Parts: sequence; C-alpha cells; structure tokens
Amino acid sequence: MENSKGGLFTVDELHNNFQAGKMLPIFFPNKDPATSPFLPKKVADSIPYSSSKLPEILRLFSIAPGSPLAKSMEDTLSKCEYVPAKGETKTCATSLESMLDFVGSAFKVSPQDTKFITTTHPTMSTSSLQNYRVLEAPKEIKSSRKVACHPMPYPYAVFFCHYDEDSSETRVFKVSMVGENTKDRVDAAAVCHMDSASAALLNLTDKQGKSPMCHFFSAGDLIWVQ
Repeated sequence: MENSKGGLFTVDELHNNFQAGKMLPIFFPNKDPATSPFLPKKVADSIPYSSSKLPEILRLFSIAPGSPLAKSMEDTLSKCEYVPAKGETKTCATSLESMLDFVGSAFKVSPQDTKFITTTHPTMSTSSLQNYRVLEAPKEIKSSRKVACHPMPYPYAVFFCHYDEDSSETRVFKVSMVGENTKDRVDAAAVCHMDSASAALLNLTDKQGKSPMCHFFSAGDLIWVQ
C-alpha cells in the first residue's frame, strides 16, 4: 500500500493487489504532455544539439543563461550524451520522424506495424493522492521488444528513447482505475523491470535491494510495442 502511493510496486503486488474492485492510494500527477511542439525533421536537424553548443542554442531561442529553462536544457543534453548501459540502445529524438525511424529500426519493421501505449487520464481534474478503484485485472502487453520514449524539457519536443536487447527484462501492463473522490478515470501504463541490476540503477528495487519493482508511466511517456 505504501509503495502504491508513489506508484511503485512489485510484480506480485501487481497481480495480487490490482484486482477488480480493490481500492489503492495512488498519486498521479496531472501533466500536460503536449507542452512542446515537434519540429519538422529538416528544421530540427538544422539546429545544434550538443552540450558544447549550449551557449549558441540559448542565444538562438533567446533564453537567459542560468535560467531554470537553461539549466533544464543543459540537463537534457547531458542525459542525451551519456554512454548507454550494456545491452541498451538509445537516442534522443528531436523530431517525430526521427522517433519513428528509431522505433522502426528497433523492431526491424515499418513504424506503421508498431503502436504505443501510455498513461491517459482524459478526465483528470487535479493532481492529488487519492484512493483508486481498480476496474479490471491488469492486462499484460506482450511484444517482441519494448521501446520507451520519455519527453525531455526543451524549447521543442525532444524524446529520450531507449530499449534493451533482451525484451524479457521488461514487462508492460495496462491498468484501468477510477478515482474515489474525483471520479477521474486513469488508464495507466505500468512497467516492470525484471533485471535486478537495471532496476537498481533506476532506484527501483525493494528495501533489500533484491526484488525488481514496477512503476507507472506518467502521461506523455510512451512505450512502443509490436
């Protein structure tokens, strides 16, 4: 119950606690995933995208150095440039076309043969911790590979996309719930990291540091499946 408040839970808890009719205290932030627009690939590719070019980028967008946005952009560029973990493939997609190209190469199929799932809350009225009634048992989304894409703070849409070569290390579920107080319906995407080492890097292990944990994706985070 304590884990669910922060959106963290084990695979066993997912199967045992998230059953139809169960009430669980969960916090879902009311995020607007569409705060930054995608640029056409030709335009995005013409703009410098490197930590070494940050002063030039800030001048281009008339952003004051040292401002909160400038610091967020610096952090985004740094994360995009880190060396991927063993078995991980990653990219920072600066356009919708580049995201679809990455997804297509990951699955080795046309992007039209893939789809994404995400957490949706079409009637979410506010961010709050409240009890949610589970509407139906979690449904596992099986796929030959899963590609996760996360929106990053930047003046235009940038998504950090990555996947592991071993798809069995990640399991994806969809859980439908409704808020007890606000009656807000949430169709939540839950991701379970089965590899203990990978989960530890993400601080997603239990108190003993052994059992991998599951967590909900925020609105705007995408999980591509085949």
